[in-house]
Amino acid sequence: MDTNLADRLDLAWELRLMLHGYHEEFGRAPAGIWHAPGSVTLLANGQARLTVATPWGAIVAAGPRPGGVVELARMNRPGERVRLTAGEAAADAGPSWAAAGLLSARAGATLLINTDLPEGSGVGAAAATQAAIGLALRDLAADEAPAGRQAPGRPGERSGGSAASTALLGDRRLPFDLASAGLRLMVIDTRVRGIPRPPIIEWAPLEAAAAALDARAFEALGPLLTAAHAAAACDEVQEIAVSAALDAGALGARMIVDGPGRPVCALLPARRLADVRIGVLGAFARRRLRAPRFLTVSPAEGPHRAA
Repeated sequence: MDTNLADRLDLAWELRLMLHGYHEEFGRAPAGIWHAPGSVTLLANGQARLTVATPWGAIVAAGPRPGGVVELARMNRPGERVRLTAGEAAADAGPSWAAAGLLSARAGATLLINTDLPEGSGVGAAAATQAAIGLALRDLAADEAPAGRQAPGRPGERSGGSAASTALLGDRRLPFDLASAGLRLMVIDTRVRGIPRPPIIEWAPLEAAAAALDARAFEALGPLLTAAHAAAACDEVQEIAVSAALDAGALGARMIVDGPGRPVCALLPARRLADVRIGVLGAFARRRLRAPRFLTVSPAEGPHRAA
């Protein structure tokens, strides 16, 4: 890894922001920067899921620390720091927002975490944060491992997400270039938060969906989304958003389970973007609900070492 990351003028602004933040927190440059995207589950059949990685996720700047102490700071929550031993981290004794990622800890490290969107927005921010932490710790362990010893995990691995313009069904990558078909995938963050909801079990026809994507008949995904929504129990605010999106011209829409959030996703023609936004905003305004946030998803790259 380049030890002069701070001098890399070619880095994207968000990576340079992490460099600056890390130096402010820990007084030195990080060994590297890692990114993990969020994801939207479009359909599921039991444990199998059809997902698409989103441009929003989590970035982690990290470096080794002597003494076997793992220290975490969150850019989104200034002043919040967590310190524990590597053994405690690997034993799942860390904070719940980082727990799964910390299981990869094998030695001391300092990490600065930045999440693009809050948990519950509909893009799996919590899972992205944990994935980025785990990938950073695995790569640091590999960098520090003695010659001839293999550290757990694969450095820089890309997993749990999809390559650009593809969706992921298990290890299978499927075409998902909606833009070429004049379509868009929209996530509607209702901004309603409640008790975190566990993943639901659904039985959507994934093979039919996969065949449609392989044939680039992306519009066929719309009715499948709506059918999956009809088969699931959702909050009233999600029903309002789905109904309004469909009434405004969406090809399909469904509720999303995302921690404490109550979001929705919709497939729609690009020409209907404004109509759907106006329709959903109007439906929320008539019920005196807070205006939702609209996110147009472009499939993103999977977890990776960014610098």
